[in-house]
Amino acid sequence: MKQALLLTAIVSLGVLLPAAAPVAVKKNPFGVMVGAPGGMSNELKMKVAGELGVAYYRTAIFTGAWKGSHPEADAAVKAGLKLVLTVRAGDGPGRRGTPQPGGPPKDMAAYGKRVGEILDACHPALLVVENEENSMALFYNGTPSEYHAQLKTAAEAAHARGIKCANGGLVSSLVIALTADQYAEAGDRDKAEAFLRRALDEKHYRLFEKGGDRVREQLQRGKALLKGYKDAGADYVNFHWYADDPEALAEVVRYLEKAAGLPVLCNEMGQQKNTRPEQVTRMLTKSLELGLPIVVWFSMDIPGYGEAKGLTEPDGALRDNGRAFRTFIADRFE
Repeated sequence: MKQALLLTAIVSLGVLLPAAAPVAVKKNPFGVMVGAPGGMSNELKMKVAGELGVAYYRTAIFTGAWKGSHPEADAAVKAGLKLVLTVRAGDGPGRRGTPQPGGPPKDMAAYGKRVGEILDACHPALLVVENEENSMALFYNGTPSEYHAQLKTAAEAAHARGIKCANGGLVSSLVIALTADQYAEAGDRDKAEAFLRRALDEKHYRLFEKGGDRVREQLQRGKALLKGYKDAGADYVNFHWYADDPEALAEVVRYLEKAAGLPVLCNEMGQQKNTRPEQVTRMLTKSLELGLPIVVWFSMDIPGYGEAKGLTEPDGALRDNGRAFRTFIADRFE
């Protein structure tokens, strides 16, 4: 969830809008990823997911730590939830749970076999390969071509089992920067600047302006990653989202769809530094309007870097934003 780009804590104006009329859809595309700083039992996580009314549940597995089963994944499937499963190469988080950047597997054949074993045991609706693969400092230190090779191996394992596959999820700040860069490259710098100012607060807009080489490197990496997803076998292009601007979300989705040549989904949407219920309603409404097939809400408090805020208190009690989420789902789906 943490951002590798300089643009990290993305928040917007939070202007209260009139309640939107329900959008007519047949299938509930929403899911959740649940947790708390001090930990949360799988039983409580499933209780929260059930109370929120979601159809999907996201969790993660490391290939090196696989022992034949995963209790959280098993609990989600038992609860009748469709699994959005992030699979990462390696042994897991570093000391005390600190982020541990992964990389391409040393033995790709062994990796493909292990991914197949995990899929056979967990039966996910969607395989997500790695997490935030543009985040070299936090999650993935391989090159774009190395990531594409890994994605291809994992996608082959998924497709052999009739399972769809997506990339790990380009971070929110990067997809905002890429969309703005598209406008600038087309010669409309005013539109690019206006877009950045809508999607970023003033502090992080200034950080973007001063980013220099780091921002340019991230833009180059993002473009290279997007270019190879389809050829590697991905069924969707996946991104993460924390900005509170529905139209910015729509612009990013249009950009990603065109850049990757794939349908778009979001396995991580959430809030930073706030729990405003109106942001939840805005983002869920726009996600339905855009027809995103899967949207997973990130419901965890992450102190410090990123400042994510979940839908619940650590004991599982719904906050105001959680109640807004529950009401939105209940009003639209059985």
